[in-house]
Amino acid sequence: MPPSNTVSPADALPVVGIGGSAGSLQPLKSFLANLPADTGAAYVIVTHHPSGERSLLPEILGPQTAMPVQMVAEGETLLPNRVYVALPDDGWIFYRGQLVRSRKAREHPATPLPAGERRRPGPPPSIDAFFRSLAEEAGRRALAIVLSGTGSDGTLGIQVVKSLSGMVMAQDPDTAEFGDMPANAIATGQVDYVLPPADMPATLTGYLRSQVHRQTALPGHQPAIPQGLMSQILSRVKHRTGHDFSGYKVSTLTRRLERRMDLRQLSDPQAYLDYLQSHPEEVNLLFQEFLISVTNFFRDPPVWAALGKTLLPAMLQQAARTGQEFRAWVVGCATGEEAFTLAILIRECLIDWEQVPEVRIFATDVDQAAIETARRGRYPAGIAQDLSESHLRRYFSAENDTYRISREVRDMVVFAEHNALQDPPFTSLDLVTCRNLLIYLERDRQERLLAVFRYALRSHGLLLLGPSESMDHQSEAFSVVDKDARIYRVAEGSLAIRLPTMPNPSRLRRLPYQAPTESSATGSVDSLSHSVERLIALQFAPPAVVVNDRGEVVYVHGRIGKFLEPASGPTRNRLLEMARPGLRSPLSQALQRASGGDADHVSRTVQVQTNGDTEPVRLEVHRIRTPTALAGFYLVAFHPVPATRPASGSVDARDPASHRESMGSGNGDTEARLTRELEALRQDKQVAVEEMHAANEELQSMNEELQSMNEEHQSSNEELEAAKEEVESLNQELRSVNAELRNRVDTLTEVNDDLKNLLDSTHLATLFLDEALNIKRFTPAMQDLIAVRPTDIGRPLSELTTRLRYATLLADAETVLDTLIPKEIKVQTQSGHWYLLRIQPYRSTRNVIRGVVCTFQDIQVAQGVAHGEAFFRAVVDTVREPLLVLDPDLRVVSVNDGFYRTFPLRPEAVEGKRLFDLADGQWDNPELRARLMEVLPRQQAFCDFELSVAVGDSVPAHWWLNARRLELEEGTAMILLAMDRQGPASEPEERVVRSAENGQ
Repeated sequence: MPPSNTVSPADALPVVGIGGSAGSLQPLKSFLANLPADTGAAYVIVTHHPSGERSLLPEILGPQTAMPVQMVAEGETLLPNRVYVALPDDGWIFYRGQLVRSRKAREHPATPLPAGERRRPGPPPSIDAFFRSLAEEAGRRALAIVLSGTGSDGTLGIQVVKSLSGMVMAQDPDTAEFGDMPANAIATGQVDYVLPPADMPATLTGYLRSQVHRQTALPGHQPAIPQGLMSQILSRVKHRTGHDFSGYKVSTLTRRLERRMDLRQLSDPQAYLDYLQSHPEEVNLLFQEFLISVTNFFRDPPVWAALGKTLLPAMLQQAARTGQEFRAWVVGCATGEEAFTLAILIRECLIDWEQVPEVRIFATDVDQAAIETARRGRYPAGIAQDLSESHLRRYFSAENDTYRISREVRDMVVFAEHNALQDPPFTSLDLVTCRNLLIYLERDRQERLLAVFRYALRSHGLLLLGPSESMDHQSEAFSVVDKDARIYRVAEGSLAIRLPTMPNPSRLRRLPYQAPTESSATGSVDSLSHSVERLIALQFAPPAVVVNDRGEVVYVHGRIGKFLEPASGPTRNRLLEMARPGLRSPLSQALQRASGGDADHVSRTVQVQTNGDTEPVRLEVHRIRTPTALAGFYLVAFHPVPATRPASGSVDARDPASHRESMGSGNGDTEARLTRELEALRQDKQVAVEEMHAANEELQSMNEELQSMNEEHQSSNEELEAAKEEVESLNQELRSVNAELRNRVDTLTEVNDDLKNLLDSTHLATLFLDEALNIKRFTPAMQDLIAVRPTDIGRPLSELTTRLRYATLLADAETVLDTLIPKEIKVQTQSGHWYLLRIQPYRSTRNVIRGVVCTFQDIQVAQGVAHGEAFFRAVVDTVREPLLVLDPDLRVVSVNDGFYRTFPLRPEAVEGKRLFDLADGQWDNPELRARLMEVLPRQQAFCDFELSVAVGDSVPAHWWLNARRLELEEGTAMILLAMDRQGPASEPEERVVRSAENGQ
């Protein structure tokens, strides 16, 4: 198509990316030395270079070319006819016409990652990253060249370049010092040219020149390829491959055709059509060009995250419950990355499941080469940038410079060549993924494909489309599940539709394409030449047929009715079934010799029965090796052998003698004919006998093999019987173990219930933490102190908020875990409530530290009592008069400091002793005893009870005692006894003085 006037020079600039590693210096010199200085393209060289060392490539390559050679500068816009050298350590990518470091182009990541996964450590493959960014930015203007080097860097990048209509070259591995990089690139089938470095510039220049000529040669508003020519080209592709691309969008086909025209350096579409006619192998290359076989692991990570979060696990659980097989279909799987991505996602969902459903993933594509690559399951090392480290370690194994998918993932996927638009679909599917296929199809083909998907899916099945596709068709059949991820579900109540009418299957072998002849009056000189050659072939070439390796006739030349006739029954085109009598056996032998490699050319003369007579025919069988388009086929030619007969008119029919001679001659011809027929029958018999002997030998050999197999089967049966007995014995043991385990489980359940009830009944706030201080378990009372819920099991303690005036809980727990020394501290809530916190290590029964245990004991009441007691003690100790607190048994519970200042007694001789035992029984007075005994039961207090008590060695002194009931706690009562030397304020004179000595 003509270039737009709005395209900037930077956007129209072709960019040639050159990647190389070990041994690439000499190829770079050779390439630049032969490269013209006015190609109009920019050249960017990305090589593997030791980290931290200065590159000398500009100085070394500068003298090899007339173009300027320079190191890349950040943000520099590329200019034509310049060579740029980029160091891989800086991670250069092509972005908006400039070379930038990938870490600064955040909005343009070269390689996406699965959601929630971190990138594999280490630098990314520099050449792959640059080629990918170049293809995404430049499209058809991107050209990639892979030179000598070890490893597979660049292999994934060239596939992206090719998928976006760019051009790819690779150095011939035979000319490379290290051929791994170009060989791995060539193995993908995406390389357009394989050349020595010195020959690359000429081909590259021709390709660029062809692009310019083709665009400038188109008149305004004229399609690049007329519709009539496009139809003829697609007809050739369909006739040869069996795949119909007429339903693809014209813009897509035009881009692909233009790229093939540029590769062949043809600017005229008619010239390319003529090239297809004269080079049938180009049809196969064009077919591969139409196929867009590019993908990568976990492409569009948010889509896979949305699918694997809830949708996929729910469907797998449903399959496990119902016992059904989970079935998925990956349409257009290319080289298998997307199918294996789905398999990995399913494996991740099934981890630790006790009941796992059967899973089968069908992955299909029309590209047989891509299917073979997928079946091998081996990918370049560059896939490490698309996979997380855990996925790479768990599901892949490293082999040299590649990664191979693990067996557990590979066995889940069935790869098959299949055309979703033409072949019957799979059925009873739970999931269909068809990503980035609908965007290449016309609307009617999209509707047909969506109808096929609805027919194939079960009720409530899921359909996953590409990011550029939407469900604007079949709106009644599907409902939206996730619009951003393009996930749809079969609509509720949607009835299953009938299977749409499918064209003929695409996997049948098609006839080699035969172009229709054109009128010599209107055709070109080439058409006239073809017509003359065809006429000469029809006049002088013998009748012949072309057969494939299965003996099926795929092409007929000339009149072959004398040698072949259709067999009775259903129409078939097998050559041996159509051979006339006398021809079948020798034809079978000749084909066997040619196909077995004994000879490429087999010739013999045979007698063929035709219309009641026999005719000698020279049979020739050729194995076709050239041209490439017909390689593998066989040419069977029938050369009639002329019979020797008397000349016409040599015998006069009216002469009796002549008549008798004629009769004799006729008898001789009949005899000769019968002799030939007999000889032909003998030959057929001999062939039949030989074939019978060979078949008999094969049957005998097969019989021996069957007998040997029978013996092996008998032996295997005996082994199976023995194994069965062992299995039965083992089964009994397993039953016993199972019973024991069930008892243990019951016991553990009961113990667990007891422990739970014990913890709940204590009303203690208890918190169990593991070694990482994550929450393992907690009692309900804990929720009053820390904002914890049952769903927080496994969360770090640091993420939760507390209601404590205690900021060092986490630090103290870490200290106890490190030192194994328990810690006890009083803590207060924000509301002022007091708790006693004990932090101690959590020890298992095997004395293994598994974390810490935090218990919070409510000490609010005890704290209040302690405060009251301290207050009371302070008041009592301040009073100078002696005070005593007695329990109901009249034992001293507590005394004040005034008592010890007055009486020379020690605390150990007072506290806990009976009052009447103190000071040698000086307080043992019967009346005093009687009054004290009535204080508590009757709640009677007494005052000014006079008692004489000696203090030390001094004479006895008079004391006035006062006693009353003292309530410290509910249900607990004591006696407070106070002593005073001073008498009452108004003492009657007639008071009786009681003496301690006589007890009166």
